[in-house]
Amino acid sequence: MLGLVSVVIPTCRRADTLKRAMDSVLCQTYKTIEICVVIDGFDEETRQLVMRYIEAGKPVRYVQTTGIGGSAARNLGVQMAQGEWIAFLDDDDEFLPTKLEKQLGLLGFDSEKRHLAFTSVLTYKPNKERDTYVLPYMNWEEMTCSVGEYLFCRKGRWTIGFMQTSTLLIPRKILLEIPFTDGLKKHQDWDLLLRMEAAGIEIRHLESPETIYHQHDMTAKHVGQQNAWRFSEEWMQTVPLSRNAQDAFLLSIVNRGIATDRMMTSWERQKELGRRFLKVRWGVKEAGSYVYMAGLNMVRSYLK
Repeated sequence: MLGLVSVVIPTCRRADTLKRAMDSVLCQTYKTIEICVVIDGFDEETRQLVMRYIEAGKPVRYVQTTGIGGSAARNLGVQMAQGEWIAFLDDDDEFLPTKLEKQLGLLGFDSEKRHLAFTSVLTYKPNKERDTYVLPYMNWEEMTCSVGEYLFCRKGRWTIGFMQTSTLLIPRKILLEIPFTDGLKKHQDWDLLLRMEAAGIEIRHLESPETIYHQHDMTAKHVGQQNAWRFSEEWMQTVPLSRNAQDAFLLSIVNRGIATDRMMTSWERQKELGRRFLKVRWGVKEAGSYVYMAGLNMVRSYLK
């Protein structure tokens, strides 16, 4: 008997993109599936959309919360799931038709083994849907590096790797053992993957792009996220990162947040960037990419 895959979709007030996401699951070539929708907060429009799928006999179930946040919503979806496999899908992303079938094949349909799989993604710059490209640029299984180095270190101008929630397929029993960290406002997928690596979970990469990762213009959200870099810097200290990964994260993710924080003056931004510049261990191999990241964020700090 084929193993049931439960696709967990947390959502709130995105009925239009949720419909696209759910339809992409129902179009999978692997048919032994269920969709577990977690409506995170009051949202009657989304509830009615989900009910239409249920009334049409689609393999969809849902639960509605009072608003518990992304990590807790995903964990709740895992708890309500009946499948031996869990795939996550953000409500604004979508699966390509062979995504689940190919991932299960890569993992040998073995839900007892301590392993997981992620796929490459097809994506595009915000508002430029016709100009698609594939991430990551480097195959995980060909790199000899940690998850943190794969995610944050660079080869030339580009980050080595890319792993994201909507690309994951994981045995349910592993997620019951190692759930998402509750309460994180950012970096939920990175946090999970770093802790899974630390627990000895084997990570496999399906190189073909099987997930469409929709990027959005974040300008409208910057006001509410002005100080998110402070959270990122604190989070960095709580997860298992090598020194190289930590330095790269500091120079890219944290410094980018500082450089674009318009709650500070240009001089204040430059001082904060300089302080982190001095914290980095400047190894010969990493110097080129570190200089590139430091210089790029210094330029950003001058922009209005």
